[in-house]
Amino acid sequence: MKKILSVLLALAMLLMPVLSLAEAAAMLAADYTTYTHADEQFSFMYPNSWTLLNAENVQSMLTLASETEDQELAQIIQTYVPQIEQSGMIMLLNETGNTNVNVIAQNVGMRATDEDLLSLAPTLVSQLSAALEGVEFVNEGVIINLGDKNGLIVEYNYTLSGTEMQGARVYVSGETDLYIFTYTCAAADEVSATSREFGFMLGTFTGK
Repeated sequence: MKKILSVLLALAMLLMPVLSLAEAAAMLAADYTTYTHADEQFSFMYPNSWTLLNAENVQSMLTLASETEDQELAQIIQTYVPQIEQSGMIMLLNETGNTNVNVIAQNVGMRATDEDLLSLAPTLVSQLSAALEGVEFVNEGVIINLGDKNGLIVEYNYTLSGTEMQGARVYVSGETDLYIFTYTCAAADEVSATSREFGFMLGTFTGK
């Protein structure tokens, strides 16, 4: 189980079609949606069946979940409202709500090389260790290929309220921004499918 996320992410990258983003979007329009940030800073594709939350729609989505008496979804959304509104985080939830991916851009003023990212890995691991009680790392920072770009991936497992959580955080550098993708799965039987979707999001990501 601890190694499966790395294997599936690597497989997802290898299976990415050698197409332009426009061609991929046309081919996969029935199953995927392209999200483009309001200022066109970055974009990526995600499954149509997943729910996307951002600063523009989170309040309306919360209202809709409450009105339709989807209390589980409303509770999940309510938990993340402050972070979404204050940090500009993009959050995606799969159909069950057991898996989520969030994306955030941090301005670092420069493009980070692979060497820069690797040198930051111990600090990034330390931050995760402080935030996640009892975390165990599968890897503590490995460069992975994402098509026309590279990223640094850190993989880990931890237990939250008795539930084993599978997680991965991927750091991708743009011209001046560092894009941080965080994958979290609370259901072991979803890891296979949702990690592939996570890999696809990363493979279709473009950022300035």
